Amino acid sequence: MEIIGQRLLKKEWEVFYPQMDLSQAKKIPAMVKSGNSWLCQRCGELSAEKVPAGFFYCPACLALGRIDSRSFLYYFPVRKLSTRKVTLIWKGELSAAQGKIAECLLQDQLKAQTFLLWAVTGAGKTEILFPLLKNSLERGRKIALTSPRIDVCSEVFLRFCQAFPQEKISLFHGQKRQDAGDVFVVCTVHQLLRYHSYFDLVIIDEVDAFPYAKDPLLHRAAVRSLKTTGKRVYLSATPDEQLKKTVDCLYYLPARYHRRSLPVPKVLFSWHLEKYLHKGCLPRKVIAHLRLLLEKNNVLLFCPSVSLLQMIANSIQKSFPQVKLTTVFSKDQERLLKVEQMRAGKYHLLLTTTILERGVTFEKVSVIVLQASHQIYSKAALVQMAGRADRKGKYTNAEVIFITSELTAPIKAAINEIKENNQKALSLGLIDEV
Repeated sequence: MEIIGQRLLKKEWEVFYPQMDLSQAKKIPAMVKSGNSWLCQRCGELSAEKVPAGFFYCPACLALGRIDSRSFLYYFPVRKLSTRKVTLIWKGELSAAQGKIAECLLQDQLKAQTFLLWAVTGAGKTEILFPLLKNSLERGRKIALTSPRIDVCSEVFLRFCQAFPQEKISLFHGQKRQDAGDVFVVCTVHQLLRYHSYFDLVIIDEVDAFPYAKDPLLHRAAVRSLKTTGKRVYLSATPDEQLKKTVDCLYYLPARYHRRSLPVPKVLFSWHLEKYLHKGCLPRKVIAHLRLLLEKNNVLLFCPSVSLLQMIANSIQKSFPQVKLTTVFSKDQERLLKVEQMRAGKYHLLLTTTILERGVTFEKVSVIVLQASHQIYSKAALVQMAGRADRKGKYTNAEVIFITSELTAPIKAAINEIKENNQKALSLGLIDEV
């Protein structure tokens, strides 16, 4: 059975669309029998999971509300949108390199279906999308920009609202639901499970990030949310080789718009680092480097675990009682607020897990990666964390410091990749010097 539009559980329908008439909705079983299993009609997963009461349920998309073999899903017919004029208000200006990619991305929509914009951190990928978004909206197309990360969604949503002030833009993720309709949607990838054959354009930001990169369910959600003629645009600073080979069109931008080279991480060796961290404190040389960084910029300090965050924060506060600092991690209820306060300059130092490795932009920050040799840090994660420094604003000599007791393969690979991007950008005339 072909299903077109947004489908929801009845309770979700009542909350999200109280103004809609149930008689207008199409009703289908939430799960259908398929051999010895049951097929979830929301996420497409097969399940043989059974509750003591005797009915089956789908564990794969449980986060969106339980789907079981006794329940139903409802969806509403899709309204066709007419062409119209869309206002784009943006004070910035694309660089020549950005403009060239933006034009190619727009023109190539006629001949391809999958696209990858591979651009270094801080290259202005969001701004490159503006011409495509404007054109798509003017042609009556429905758009979703999605990401595995809440922080990415929140930041991109703010940028879109500023650039397209007359558009109704929705923001859907686990911590917020700002519903302005289903024409222009910013959401986490899990939210796409609610849509089937609906969008004309799906843009997936930070495509290599957890959990999207390793979760077939989320890959399927992105594909199923699209119309058969729909287009997929992937965005990443660190895409894997498989994705580069499978897309129809690839665009590469190795430089930031401000023509400054990417900060190359410096390695600070601390041979007994783990002993200090076990005690919840930092070695003297690390404290000394932190003091130097704080004299010039604010600092974003990445820790490898949540358990270490508060201990290190307490230790630093004792050494720097005048420094305003805080911590943030994935389950922090004030996470979004703290990010905004850091952006507003309320804090000098923000200690975080890898939850802020992507998608967030702060002016005037240096970066420290504590225990950079930790197994949780992949090459891509190290590149992304380093990419938080010197993203925008005036040059402030922002630095990136990898603090480690050993030089691991991911550390060496991350530094080499950043250097290679700089050399490529220099050879193309996209930056002024390395």
